[in-house]
Amino acid sequence: MPAVLAVIAVMLIALPARADVRVAIPAACRDLANRAGLPLTLTPAEAARAVAYIRVMISQDPAVARCRLALRSY
Repeated sequence: MPAVLAVIAVMLIALPARADVRVAIPAACRDLANRAGLPLTLTPAEAARAVAYIRVMISQDPAVARCRLALRSY
C-alpha cells in the first residue's frame, strides 16, 4: 500500500495543474464512473487518482475487470 501511495503522489506532482484540460473516461469504465457519481470527463489529476484507485480495487466485480483491461491500452 505505501508503494501505491508513492505512485499516486508522483503522478499528481508530475501532472500539469491546468484544470481546463479534461480526459474522457473509457467506455468500459463508465459503469464504475456512474456508480461513483463521476462525470464522463476528468482533469488529469482526477484521472490519475481514479486509475490508482481502480488498480487497488477488488476485481471480483466484472466492471472492475473490464475497466482494468481498458486502462491497459492507455
